[in-house]
Amino acid sequence: MRLSRIPHAELLGAPLPDPHTTDTDLAQHLGLTRFTDAGFPWFTPVGQRLVTHIRQVVRREMERAGYAELRGPAVHRVETLAPAGWLERFGGELINFGPPFEQYTLAATSEEPLLSYLGPGGLVSHRQLPMRLFEFREIFRFRDRAEGIYNSRQFQCCLFASLDTDHDAYLRSAEHAQRTVRAVLDRLGLRAELVRDEATGGFEFIFPYARGDRPRSRTIPYHRDATRPTTATDDIPQGGVAMGYGYTHTPAFDVRFRDADNQVRVPVMGTYGIGVQRCVVALLEQHRVPGGIALPASVRPFDVVVTPQGRGPGQARAAERIYDTLVDAGAGAVLDDRHGASMGCRMRFADAMGVPWRVVVGRDEAQSGTVRLRGARGADEPERTLTADGLLDHLARRGHEEWTGAAALHDEEFGAIA
Repeated sequence: MRLSRIPHAELLGAPLPDPHTTDTDLAQHLGLTRFTDAGFPWFTPVGQRLVTHIRQVVRREMERAGYAELRGPAVHRVETLAPAGWLERFGGELINFGPPFEQYTLAATSEEPLLSYLGPGGLVSHRQLPMRLFEFREIFRFRDRAEGIYNSRQFQCCLFASLDTDHDAYLRSAEHAQRTVRAVLDRLGLRAELVRDEATGGFEFIFPYARGDRPRSRTIPYHRDATRPTTATDDIPQGGVAMGYGYTHTPAFDVRFRDADNQVRVPVMGTYGIGVQRCVVALLEQHRVPGGIALPASVRPFDVVVTPQGRGPGQARAAERIYDTLVDAGAGAVLDDRHGASMGCRMRFADAMGVPWRVVVGRDEAQSGTVRLRGARGADEPERTLTADGLLDHLARRGHEEWTGAAALHDEEFGAIA
């Protein structure tokens, strides 16, 4: 990414106005998000890299846990939501189309659309169970008091589901989903409290947030009725960064399978979700440092920033060559070549985004074919003068140490998921 060629780049690296600014304001000040209309966020090129890395972590853990990815439409028929009472439950939150498409609505949930996709014919034998599926989805709900990316009207989720032969098998799948979510949160470097109900398999991961959720009593079976047919008066569990609960669908979707005795039966479905945007908020909340954020290696937008020092064309060309070399090698590099930006502004951007390495190309380096490599502010890293090959070797070695250390800690603490 070349910062000189993205919109609003002049705002990157501006001093933070208040160390206690809210996460929503922090996200906008860091250049991660912008709002042109309340409740509908834009993720900037920098912010989208963070979201992409979160999704990559989630996808990797989902596939590792045996879930198969699919992708559904963002528009559903209104009648699909009617059998389970979602029309009454959502009320005015559904975003419907006008004539002649009034029978359609923007996606507000996933269970019924998934069931309409599965049956009849999508599930035929007990040998297909347990079936585990996941998808990344944009959810749309018209909320009166939309606020930032934590409580927006359009938000990103990873929604996943399990189908099992009976309730006991569903409880095993719910436990499996819980371990999968825990593995995702660990890879993301997030701390979250687990609240669960042993009887129903329902669970929720809640992270401390100034305006968000508070830890709940572990003794309250708040998902007690989650495995019965839904009604219009049911309360919808809200909040947290991830959750899971049982779901008994209505016969209208005609999802059936034949058991070992060749009897036709209805599978037990469990549905779960991880809020991608809420993971962004949690990362900002838990990894704030003076002047910005210091994100884990698994999700930070950039690993190295390359910047020319001075306005000479030789420095600019040399910095571009180093940047291209890093990108070709697979490094998460960004070229800070903004016109008119001072070195102080460029270093503040690197500090604010938690970029661990800075590559500076001055006039002497441009002439000698070398670079100066610096660590992050406060890091115990001496400045080094390196060739391009030496730079790649050093970054590869240090990156390998960081990644393997984090992976070893994860595997030691949580073990295998499957």
